Amino acid sequence: MEYSWDESKAKKVKDEHAIEFAKIIDIFEDPYAVEFIDEAHSDKDETRYAIIGATVYGLVYLVFIEQDEDELRFITARLAENWMVKEYEENRKRY
Repeated sequence: MEYSWDESKAKKVKDEHAIEFAKIIDIFEDPYAVEFIDEAHSDKDETRYAIIGATVYGLVYLVFIEQDEDELRFITARLAENWMVKEYEENRKRY
């Protein structure tokens, strides 16, 4: 799998949320991660996905799209909010 992002958006995320896209790729290796369709920000032309998972920053919420079958493009990321942490912990208890 390949990962990509817009460099100006990556800088904005780093400046606003202190998260570097390149350092959170391991979120997809977290066996307890919660992934879902971001219906609020998807439209008929683009489906956005979100994942809550463990990274070097702790729990992170990442929004991304499938650029093609072998590439995910990161849109934004931030530290997980309380409801996200709760979702993650509930998922973790299931295992």
